[in-house]
Amino acid sequence: MPALHSNNPEETPYYMEAEINSPMKNLEPGSSYTFDTSWFPVRAGKELRAVTAAGVVERSLTASHSADGVQLAGSFGVFFAGKLYAHLLDSNSKERAVVELQSVDPFRAVELNKTISVPPGSTRVSLHLNDDQGGRSR
Repeated sequence: MPALHSNNPEETPYYMEAEINSPMKNLEPGSSYTFDTSWFPVRAGKELRAVTAAGVVERSLTASHSADGVQLAGSFGVFFAGKLYAHLLDSNSKERAVVELQSVDPFRAVELNKTISVPPGSTRVSLHLNDDQGGRSR
């Protein structure tokens, strides 16, 4: 059961709980309606920018040229454990390469700061998270 044990903001981490409401449904007397939901914990700080199917974005992905390749940087929280991959695409959205970046899990914030080599003709990068069973890429 989550609990905050101090009123001092320096000693107490932020905690947020979100409630999901079901879609509006008209029910006849005696009928019922159910829906399923999945809950995923995630590490996030004060700079929350966006929520995706794979996690939360605190500092958006940036890609910049360096002498050694392309520098990827960003800050994220993930909903499930797995591996983070960079998919490199050309101007026609054809995949040129996939580069494994790092293992991630919901218990640690993801601080991406990595330089990767890119094949000629690559013009875009897309981050994907694959779960530990190799599926669920987003």
